[in-house]
Amino acid sequence: MTRTAVVGFASAAWLAALVVAACQGRPAGSAPAGSTGSAVARDAAPLDANLDGCRAVAVEVAAMPPTARAQALLDACQPCGDWQPLLDWSRLQAEGGPTRAAIEQAMIGCGAFCDPNAKQRFLGTLDAARGQGTRLPWRLLGQICKAAVSALPDARFVGGPYFALDRIARAIGDPAVLAAIAVPLPAISITGVGIDLPPAASDAAPPSIVAAAGPAITVDAAQFLLGALPRAQLSPDGLLVTGDYPGTPIAPAALARALAAPAIGGEPVAVLAPRALPAARIAAVVTAAGGHPLRLAVGVSGPGHWNVPAQLAVVLVAPAAGARGSGIRIALTAADEIAITGSPAELQRGPVTVVIDDAATVANLAHLLAALAAQGATAVQFARPPPPATKRPSGKP
Repeated sequence: MTRTAVVGFASAAWLAALVVAACQGRPAGSAPAGSTGSAVARDAAPLDANLDGCRAVAVEVAAMPPTARAQALLDACQPCGDWQPLLDWSRLQAEGGPTRAAIEQAMIGCGAFCDPNAKQRFLGTLDAARGQGTRLPWRLLGQICKAAVSALPDARFVGGPYFALDRIARAIGDPAVLAAIAVPLPAISITGVGIDLPPAASDAAPPSIVAAAGPAITVDAAQFLLGALPRAQLSPDGLLVTGDYPGTPIAPAALARALAAPAIGGEPVAVLAPRALPAARIAAVVTAAGGHPLRLAVGVSGPGHWNVPAQLAVVLVAPAAGARGSGIRIALTAADEIAITGSPAELQRGPVTVVIDDAATVANLAHLLAALAAQGATAVQFARPPPPATKRPSGKP
């Protein structure tokens, strides 16, 4: 079942007033119409009052790879100034991050605070949260301002990039343009915890990596969960979040039937797992999937420390009775380097058999699959190493 966040209640009037004021020479540092909080001096990028460049890019964004869309919009659209203080808010100033004043100015300039309490809670928790790997100030902002910052049904995704996209969508305002733009979101649970995916290689690109959307299986040491990956649809009223990630627990014995449902379709389903998890757990999911193709998810770095799922373009399949593989067998261990034998033609002939050692992790598997994809392999099946041979009794006392 898909959970949908409806954000149609907050008006874009504050942004229109901001743009008008900019065109009329509003003094730098005055608060935008409709905002709360005192005026502060602004020292940021010039306002993009006409948004012509932004709208031109927005028309092209739908044709871009999904993981590239957010950055393209952030680069082209700055309706209320430079986004960088908000994207780097968590970095300590001593490590090159923005000043507290720069963050506050950027928030006020974008009409972030729906009431004085929201401002107080955000700024009151800001300093302690920086450098700590938490998004507490943003979550509090979302819990207080809700639809005004597209934080429905919950505030799990609210942060610098999400807030910027919300303001960009309201600034563009054209339903016909926005209807074509959906942006993948990080895989964050309802508690606000993100899964530690193995990272995609910095040069990863199609065809070795493909977008991840729709159904997804999340794996941990104890359970499988089946749900839908989250994404944000841009609209004149902000962002509309869809997806019920991570979904609900499902018994291994029920997974194959669930994946056979018409709503799933025949496309490979993404498998998300923490990088430190034993790779054997991925083999267990493939076995339970009953022949439905799967792909391992990796994390693609995005703006503001976003980590968005994508799929390695190697299908994970269960061995079929009587089917012939490529004949290539690779031992997956915890070693950093893995030798891949066979020509591209041989790798494409059928599934490559990967023998999983107990010490191998999901990160090791992702590294191998990325290398196989780069060399033309299209499918992988798993095998366990044979048990150690037992010594025969010598017959001597």
